[in-house]
Amino acid sequence: MDIQCPCGAVQLRISSAPVAQFWCHCADCRRVHNAAYVGESLYPAESVAVLSGETIAFTLRTTPRVSCARCGSRLFADLTDLGMRGVSGTLLPEEAFDPQLHIHCREAVAPVRDGLPHYQTRPVAFGGEDDAVMAW
Repeated sequence: MDIQCPCGAVQLRISSAPVAQFWCHCADCRRVHNAAYVGESLYPAESVAVLSGETIAFTLRTTPRVSCARCGSRLFADLTDLGMRGVSGTLLPEEAFDPQLHIHCREAVAPVRDGLPHYQTRPVAFGGEDDAVMAW
């Protein structure tokens, strides 16, 4: 699947199915996106490639993030400890983003009630510390 940033300057190619799709409530994602929570689609790092366009990279605390040099839209985060890239869910076609859970809900600014599981941190299956689900 080929996708692009909102201004069209950067083209990405995703060559695998997502490992997971979720909503993240961590403070870093909130700061980077200026949002209460953000959609992420997780892929093996080698299956997400920049086809064309100029990007800029920066690191907030420990997570390297890549954005479009023209419009500044965040494209993906490099989750090097997991060998994954978290592509911004807003870049995907609506039918290609189907989140299954919420993570880092302990840091949420407000409860979200949508029927999905809401983990305090990250579930063990995603490198987290526990499987504790938030009780809103």
